Amino acid sequence: MKVPAAFLLIPERVWLFIFTGIFLLGAVASYVLHTDASAVEQKIVSKQREVSSVLQLKETYETRKRGVEKSLQKAESVGMSLASVEGIVTKTLVGGKLTVLKPATLKEEKGTQQMAIELTVTGAPLGEVVSFLKAVETAGFHVKRLQLTVPQANPTALDMHVIMAQV
Repeated sequence: MKVPAAFLLIPERVWLFIFTGIFLLGAVASYVLHTDASAVEQKIVSKQREVSSVLQLKETYETRKRGVEKSLQKAESVGMSLASVEGIVTKTLVGGKLTVLKPATLKEEKGTQQMAIELTVTGAPLGEVVSFLKAVETAGFHVKRLQLTVPQANPTALDMHVIMAQV
């Protein structure tokens, strides 16, 4: 291979300097590319962690959502009936006596009527009244009116008059 005459006039030290410069530029470029690649790799790993945590949160959300939907379906399937309210009364009010259980209607603000149930219990201890109210809320009912009175014959018990409607 024939080398042009112009290249032969350049001293060897200049060639050495040029090749060293090219080598250093290559080394610096390689280092910069390696550093940038490491930074990009770290960003990718952090984004993958974020995506995995978002997927876990999504899974948790969907699981809880399904659980709530199932519980709502159960509450809706029970419906508001005299039998369901009587079942709650018999389970929670052992010391009291159910004296009145009848359907009622409540007037809403816009003139509409809402179905309700009215009940009266006599001689119930306070703890059982509280557990009854919690059971009513758990069953999906809302207590619209609650009246508690202490009878003169038995001051350790309560008489309770409740009007409740479905939420």
